[in-house]
Amino acid sequence: MNDLDKIILINIIKEQLPNAKICLFGSRARNDNKPKSDIDLAIDIGQKIESQTMSKIKENIEECIIPFTVDIVDINNVQNDFKIQILKDCMVWKI
Repeated sequence: MNDLDKIILINIIKEQLPNAKICLFGSRARNDNKPKSDIDLAIDIGQKIESQTMSKIKENIEECIIPFTVDIVDINNVQNDFKIQILKDCMVWKI
């Protein structure tokens, strides 16, 4: 993943959720990823994100030119154990 990929993802998310906090987690955040590893992102707006909004974000990501699978979750709509795991290695993307 390069800086352009990051900018594209940020823009897609911010288009729908301008005040969102975006967190990279998983293998890419821990720097133990393989070259083709997926990109795991958690979005936090302080409350649950409407399902239509998440669907639109996912659809726009699928249609973009990023050559990786992107898994995206609403941090306020996951099980507590998973949330703890996300926060453990979370890298907040500065915009």
